[in-house]
Amino acid sequence: MSFESHELLGRLAEGLRREIAPAVDGEYLRTQAHMAAVILERLAREAALGERHRDAEAADLAELASGLGEIVGIDGASQSQAAPEEVRSALARLQDDPEVMSLGPVVEALYSWGPERPAAAAALEAIRSVLRRDIDRRMDIAR
Repeated sequence: MSFESHELLGRLAEGLRREIAPAVDGEYLRTQAHMAAVILERLAREAALGERHRDAEAADLAELASGLGEIVGIDGASQSQAAPEEVRSALARLQDDPEVMSLGPVVEALYSWGPERPAAAAALEAIRSVLRRDIDRRMDIAR
């Protein structure tokens, strides 16, 4: 009988919580055993959800990276309405390295350009929705 890593970690956590922690003498050591069970439970959830979350993050960022150029007017905009070079280079870096951490320079560039501009505001709103979904996925593990 073979177990997936998340199942094995979950079983270890359950054993620590139900069998080992109650049998340990001393309040401090019992607390440490319970905390080890909590950590194992979190690792089990992360292992179970990790691949699905990575796939969802990659899809969100690919869609965002492809759509931001259009939103801020890089694709086909007149020179007077197009985003400045700072925004263009930040978007290019995002397309080269599509990770949540790569959104920081894009957000900074959009705020430097002016969040009151309709294109920048729309781009920031699109980024917020991707970040909200990222937070929700992280909270899914923490529950």
